[in-house]
Amino acid sequence: MRYFAAVLIVFATSALATPTSNFTSPVPDYGNNCKGSFLCTPSLGADCARAVSSVNPSASYSDQAQFSVGHCYMIYATNGEESDPVLGSVIVDTARSILSDCENVCGSYGTNNVGCSSCHVTLNYRA
Repeated sequence: MRYFAAVLIVFATSALATPTSNFTSPVPDYGNNCKGSFLCTPSLGADCARAVSSVNPSASYSDQAQFSVGHCYMIYATNGEESDPVLGSVIVDTARSILSDCENVCGSYGTNNVGCSSCHVTLNYRA
């Protein structure tokens, strides 16, 4: 019984200490993740950095815009939510977040476009 009470107290304490909402910025609609091919490794980072630098930050890009370099596959996609164009600077910032957050270099992060909950940038391995 003491074990159960201790576990319950630890669970309740951690649940109360973990904020369930973010009051300083909007919660992204897209489920950010660091998933990708089993071939994704940190060595892919150089190709992905070159792919990111190929994006013109002041240009506007639409669904399925690809910026792949070497073995790095990089795409902006909307998953069918119209063309929903986005500035290249948003693609660059989103891709850089993946590169800094995901130790295997691959992942998909939402761009947080207003009205487009499925708009995202993906970095992955390509043959």
